[in-house]
Amino acid sequence: MTDVENQLVTLVGARARTEGIAWLDAERARIAGGDAAALALAFPAAGRQVGRGGLDAPGATITTPGGEVIPLAAWRVDDAARVVLLLADARRAPAGALARAFTLYQQGDARERCGVLRALSLLPGADADDAAIGAVLDAMRTSQGEVLEAALCDNPYASRHLPPLEWRMAALKVVFVGMSLDRVARVAERADAELAQSLVDLANEREAATRAVPPEMWPVAARFPPPGLAAKLVGYLEHPAVAHRAAAATALGLLLPSTPALRAFLTDRLAREPDAAVQDALRRALAA
Repeated sequence: MTDVENQLVTLVGARARTEGIAWLDAERARIAGGDAAALALAFPAAGRQVGRGGLDAPGATITTPGGEVIPLAAWRVDDAARVVLLLADARRAPAGALARAFTLYQQGDARERCGVLRALSLLPGADADDAAIGAVLDAMRTSQGEVLEAALCDNPYASRHLPPLEWRMAALKVVFVGMSLDRVARVAERADAELAQSLVDLANEREAATRAVPPEMWPVAARFPPPGLAAKLVGYLEHPAVAHRAAAATALGLLLPSTPALRAFLTDRLAREPDAAVQDALRRALAA
């Protein structure tokens, strides 16, 4: 049994009823032991057996075979149980584990689809095998928020395998529906000029409509700064929200090496900034 499987079993055990824990232990043993039909039967039953409430494990994370850390704050108990079942199936037959997970996604309801999506980064071959990327692409078209979140947030598989156009669409959709861009795996690594321009365009539209702009978009856009971004960020240094001032400071730090004149604005803001977290962001920016 893998370390991740052990960890998830422990977390389920802290939340599920005794009979639910016994059910999970029995089913994963059957699956790993070679009962090829057991997974298809157990997978839809997981919610009824272990419950559907939040996993309720503040700060808990798991690590993928590739070393990427996945927070579990948004997971439910049945998510964790279904991932355990898929990991047991992968122990039985590592080859084709992602393809089998995709089949379960196609056959499942929303909760089952969430379980599949949360498992993808943990299955054998996830770094190189895009056999299940169809599940992510399908989830991007859904109006079900929990499925979209499982596909695009805290999911390294999606960010590794989505083609550039679809990945940019995914990042923008995360912002559009009100989830944090910071939860998109590899967002800094995969950001490009087209995404940066799209984020600034979205910010301009929301400003014009007096709607909230997510502050975490600023450091992403600053990696490929569109014209006028520096001036906009200097303005956001005066924003009443701490999160915006801190994000603007971080983004300006990325621009500072190519635009040294920005140092004066950062220095001036630091002298007037009352919030300790923003002060730290400004100091880091000035040290860039």
